[in-house]
Amino acid sequence: MAPSAQDADHVFARTAILIVDREPNGITTGIVINRPLDQHVIDSSALALLFVPDPSATVFWGGPMGSDPAILAQLTAVDGLEWFHLPTSQPRPFPLADVGVIAVAEHPAPFEGRIRRARLFVGLCVWGRGQLEAEVERDAWLVTPATADDLFTLQPEMLWPNLLARFTQEL
Repeated sequence: MAPSAQDADHVFARTAILIVDREPNGITTGIVINRPLDQHVIDSSALALLFVPDPSATVFWGGPMGSDPAILAQLTAVDGLEWFHLPTSQPRPFPLADVGVIAVAEHPAPFEGRIRRARLFVGLCVWGRGQLEAEVERDAWLVTPATADDLFTLQPEMLWPNLLARFTQEL
């Protein structure tokens, strides 16, 4: 999450970012989890309705890179959930043991009956090799573990202050 010193940066001020993937080439990907947009799933992606059943659910801004939609879902079981839309099987990013990233273009059948709760995100955050680590080292970001309840909070505007309080208690 961005510390209060980042408040002058309008893009990342008071953001909470979940790291969702670290690739072997050093690229790190994350999504902002506390920025709801003024739009609904039904207005953003018809395919997302295969994973987010409430058409009036809020869409979240995931970051400044791109505008591709993706689903963050808490699952009842994760066994056998590779990237089904790629020609080769590879591990899916699981930022938490029961939370995974789903591309909206994926076939929904493997996820049927497994999704506890889900959110649609548009955009993402990307750091090059060593970039995020350097930013953390110079205190541009504060690091604290996330829970599934953090990711799917019904009060996203309270997530940043709640995580800051948790970080302060950890010191």
